[in-house]
Amino acid sequence: MVQNGKANRMRPSRTHVPATPASALGCARILAVIGALALCTAQAQARDNSTRTPDLVWVHPRFDSLGIQSVALLPATSFDKNRRGESLVESMFAKALQPAGYRWVTPFVSRELIRSTAGESTMAAVSQGIVSAGRVDSLAAQRLCRTLRTTAVMSLRVDQFEQTQVDWNQSGKPTTTVRARAALVDSAGRLIWSASGSETGEGQYHEADASLTGVKSSGLSTTPTTAESGAPTFEDVTTRMFDRWMRRFPARAGATVQASPGAKP
Repeated sequence: MVQNGKANRMRPSRTHVPATPASALGCARILAVIGALALCTAQAQARDNSTRTPDLVWVHPRFDSLGIQSVALLPATSFDKNRRGESLVESMFAKALQPAGYRWVTPFVSRELIRSTAGESTMAAVSQGIVSAGRVDSLAAQRLCRTLRTTAVMSLRVDQFEQTQVDWNQSGKPTTTVRARAALVDSAGRLIWSASGSETGEGQYHEADASLTGVKSSGLSTTPTTAESGAPTFEDVTTRMFDRWMRRFPARAGATVQASPGAKP
């Protein structure tokens, strides 16, 4: 058709084609698969978190064939030189190790033998090495085993020894936390067992100014007292942690092992 000398071209019309039911169904299926994968991932992470423990325990794969018969326990060390914490954790650790059936040299005897044969400077160097590395190094372990006449030496480092009480006018839970690391090195200088971890115990929740039962006098001051219990004892918290460690500590070959007091199956 020609109008005013120009051709009038017809433009093709555009028609909107709605999505077919099949394509919509395909999108829904994709979204459903993505949602299912996300759910499975979340469930797997939840299972993983529920099975984690605060401990890292490693045992040499040939521990039973290394012929460990006697172990010297070295004096416990700490970064802040908290002698009270060192002494208590050292004592609890020695108690936890006893049922394994080895011949043990106590920390006190180890300290005195090292001092008398190698000098105070050697004892200080051994302690500093444990603080720095968390274990006795290979060369020092060989020398110590000869000095102490054992087939292995055990080190213990106290990394945290804290207790928080809640005052009568505060709200919250009192807590006690112990964190430590132990390592067993044999007379050949090999690391054959190690453990590290922490344990935190919580007391009863305390509401500020609640359950006041009286006052406690101390010098010129008085402090209100409450019926709530305080933070758990260091002994209780430390025992729980070491009980877990000892489940992964190999007993001496041929020894009759008895459960340590307070240990749970």
